[in-house]
Amino acid sequence: MKILVIGGTYFLGRVFTIVASRENQELFLINRGTYTMNMPSVTEYHLDRHDIDSLKKLTPQEYDAVVDFCAYLPGDVKNLLQNISGKVKQYIYISTCDVYKRNIDGLKEESAELLDVCYPGEAGEYMYNKMLLEKEMRNTCQGLDIAYTSIRPGIIYGPFNYAPRESMFIQWIVTGQPLPYPVDADGQFQFAYVKDVARAILSAIGHKKAYNQAFNVCGNEIIDYKYFFEVLKRVSDRPFVLQEITTKQAIKQNIPLPFPLTKEETELYDGGKIKKELAFEYTSFEEGMEKTFQAFKNVFS
Repeated sequence: MKILVIGGTYFLGRVFTIVASRENQELFLINRGTYTMNMPSVTEYHLDRHDIDSLKKLTPQEYDAVVDFCAYLPGDVKNLLQNISGKVKQYIYISTCDVYKRNIDGLKEESAELLDVCYPGEAGEYMYNKMLLEKEMRNTCQGLDIAYTSIRPGIIYGPFNYAPRESMFIQWIVTGQPLPYPVDADGQFQFAYVKDVARAILSAIGHKKAYNQAFNVCGNEIIDYKYFFEVLKRVSDRPFVLQEITTKQAIKQNIPLPFPLTKEETELYDGGKIKKELAFEYTSFEEGMEKTFQAFKNVFS
């Protein structure tokens, strides 16, 4: 299949490009050239997605899918699809589980209400724009007769993660630093192993059950800090010390704990639809963390 990837060199996009190339997909990448894949099986176009003239000058192709990892601002989807050279059969938008309305009881399914308010700060603006872009995707694709699919991952973790989340704890372990453990934290969260998300995208390409649908991609395991550290102990090949703190101390001391600390922050999702519709299976959190630990251990050693 011919797949056009927008932003395929950074974390999830990078992993997707690697996984897809190993499955002998014909890949074309549009990126700004900050990072490059340097893979002989991948055609790279170094340009900014907002450079409409350059988009129009690309060699026309008939793409089985466009996979878009870096649409962040309203207009990004519309401008891309209306100006890309060639024909697009399916557009796959990499969204987020954060597009849902907050404080909905239980596990949010794909039919749950979406955000209707923009919360203050960069994170709030990011989530709201993602929701707006999902609407823009539907309207644009319907107007251009393109099938569309929204992939909504939970907290993505794994090799190449640039965000200071699981890699931060692994770095502390490797460098012999104590790990802050919020003993009274009652927040819960769900993860999505980066290779699982890459496989989820591939499973949706050309699959009619994925047309004009959204899929949460997050493991069914509901994690808290206690279980997170238990798994870290099992997958780590060296001992480490936990420094017990309270959630109040973590907040007061501005300790960068990356996952929800309280029930009030907790938002949970149902990742079962993709399993049912696309015969998809998740990697267990322990297995994913073991692979992640080994990958980052070499980086921080």
